[in-house]
Amino acid sequence: MRRLSVSLASVSTFASRTFTTIRLSRQFHRVLKAPACRRYGHYYYSHYWTCTRTPITPSQTTRAMSTTLPPPPTGVASPISDPAQSSDPGDKDLVIRQVTPEIITFSRPFTRGGMAIGGRGTAVKLPNNEIFLYVSTPHTPATAETIARFGGKVGWLVTPDGEHGIFFEEYVKAYPDAQKIGVKRFKDKLPNVQWTGLFGEGGENKQYGFEPHITLHNVSTHVNDELVAIHHDSGTLIQADMLFNLPPTEQYSRAGGLPVLAKLLGGGKTMSPGGFLHEKMVGALAKDKELLKRELAPIHAAKWDRIIPCHGEVIETGGRAAWDKIWAKYA
Repeated sequence: MRRLSVSLASVSTFASRTFTTIRLSRQFHRVLKAPACRRYGHYYYSHYWTCTRTPITPSQTTRAMSTTLPPPPTGVASPISDPAQSSDPGDKDLVIRQVTPEIITFSRPFTRGGMAIGGRGTAVKLPNNEIFLYVSTPHTPATAETIARFGGKVGWLVTPDGEHGIFFEEYVKAYPDAQKIGVKRFKDKLPNVQWTGLFGEGGENKQYGFEPHITLHNVSTHVNDELVAIHHDSGTLIQADMLFNLPPTEQYSRAGGLPVLAKLLGGGKTMSPGGFLHEKMVGALAKDKELLKRELAPIHAAKWDRIIPCHGEVIETGGRAAWDKIWAKYA
């Protein structure tokens, strides 16, 4: 009887987790487009398209890193401002890392549709010392100080896709002289921004001054109208929702680790290259497969191996192989 009880309990647990995974699969297209609201520098999301506005008073205690990150580039003076020294709530869980001498990432917890997916913005310094910002995280004091130390003026502000625009106007206010580049849906979503170029509205035919070091590639067939960046000098692809690489360990490393529910569900590993949920979502996210092939062609033709995703772990090496697990069928 005891063995039967244990067995039934195991079956119940497995069924519960399986049901949850299936439910997440069905809702994932809504997860990508769920609304966000801001309160005290923190961001809350709901399965039901409403915002939870209960404020949280952040602890001033510095949290230990729960993961070992790659060391900073050798022989390079770090421009990073330590978020742990900031009293601003937006810096409380922020992780700033210099990936290469030319690239710095800004990572933080980010939950959407009940899924812990993490968020990451990226700064790239060009040879002329100007900064290219792939905007996906808040413009916090530590972020601003790091950018100021990193190089010269901020020359470009870029939206990763048609959904990652929550914080864009914060950067526009901070760097009003920067070129503002996005996709066409932001013409209506952020009408107060004086756009330099919108892909899908003629922006794809313009030169912005970061070429040939960086190129932008619009994957309009993706449900979120992706704007992928390739930094050719370092062989790095920077993107938002084309590829997830969960669990978001680095992004939750100063927040005490992943939420309990995320851990119980394996940290979201099924939403990583080779994961069955990620594989199934690809077909739903891009409908026009022939146009998709044409839009992906220049990305596949470029030479890169590192991937910096907005959601999940940075793939330092082997990024091309990881990408091919998802998108090679459209090469």
